[in-house]
Amino acid sequence: MPDWSKPIIIALLLLAVWFGVRSRLAAVRARRLERQRAMLLRDVGAMQAALVPEVPALLGGLAVSVAYRPAEGPAAGGDFYDLFVPEPGKVAMMLGDVAGHGHSALTHAALTRYTLRAYLQAGLEPRAALALAGRVLADPLGERYATVAVGVFDTAAGKLTYALAGHPPPILNGAQEREPVTLCSSPPVGWGAPTGRRQTTVSLPAGAAACFFSDGLIEARTGGELLGRERLGEIIAGLGSEPGATDLLERVRAAAEGAPDDMVACVLSPEQTSAEGGVHVEELEADSKALCKDDVRRFLEECLLPAGEITAVIEHARAIADSCGSAVLRVELAAGSTTATATAAAPGPTARQAESPRAAVGRSEPLLEALLAG
Repeated sequence: MPDWSKPIIIALLLLAVWFGVRSRLAAVRARRLERQRAMLLRDVGAMQAALVPEVPALLGGLAVSVAYRPAEGPAAGGDFYDLFVPEPGKVAMMLGDVAGHGHSALTHAALTRYTLRAYLQAGLEPRAALALAGRVLADPLGERYATVAVGVFDTAAGKLTYALAGHPPPILNGAQEREPVTLCSSPPVGWGAPTGRRQTTVSLPAGAAACFFSDGLIEARTGGELLGRERLGEIIAGLGSEPGATDLLERVRAAAEGAPDDMVACVLSPEQTSAEGGVHVEELEADSKALCKDDVRRFLEECLLPAGEITAVIEHARAIADSCGSAVLRVELAAGSTTATATAAAPGPTARQAESPRAAVGRSEPLLEALLAG
């Protein structure tokens, strides 16, 4: 071997060793990152599962069916639901969708869910729970918000009372046939604007079903268009007298070309019928400024209140609002007649009086405390 080649061979050997060591370190680092990624996905999955928990098939005399399907893609969404018994004879539910994806969406979804749960357990009606949560969780920038549906079913009365914050109304199968009243709808929780101004109460007899759902169902695309509420109602009706949430999501997935957003559905079916008969009540809280706008008049018109009564009811409500701050318009829709009354809005707890969600949850909900700390 010529002497001049030895330095070259040594240099090549050193270079090969260097590349070998570097390759080995890269492989070790890649395996470590893969383990960290797997752990992160498991943690995110656990946090997301806590927002869509398993619920019993029968809860307080109410047959319950819930289902969740994540969006197509790696990012975790902020959909959530909850069902529980706040007191004997009543079943509370909520279903919501937080804007965004990932850890921040999961954190805000958990905060919104446990905040609303605390207010419902304290006895607030759905509209009041949303109104207080809207003040407590207000984001000055309007970037952290959630659309939510909150409801309470009274087993003895056979009545479902629900309120919406930027969320689509439920589809009632086998109950009232008319379209839901959507005028003067409340904005999402966290937008910074007052919410929880509307509330609906309807009878839900045995054999009927109320289907709450996230907008991922009606925004699924089919034939180049959105699936829409009407098509979703047809799918629900096609499931028979006892529609299941899992079957509903499977039908929507089968009809859609893709699922760009999470999908959640919750179906409530009473076990027995109350003797009280059919009930349909629409409520709207409005201050003096809102009562001067055409939206309130159009709301009453959509509720089929006779034209001759609309002006008198609004003037009475305006007088109440001028002295008390706001008035509640209560419209009772019965077969062949509609009546409306105006009363002073009941004062509720303020955001300052409400306990901090962090403090309230931290004592008994370590998962949410960990999310908030992250």
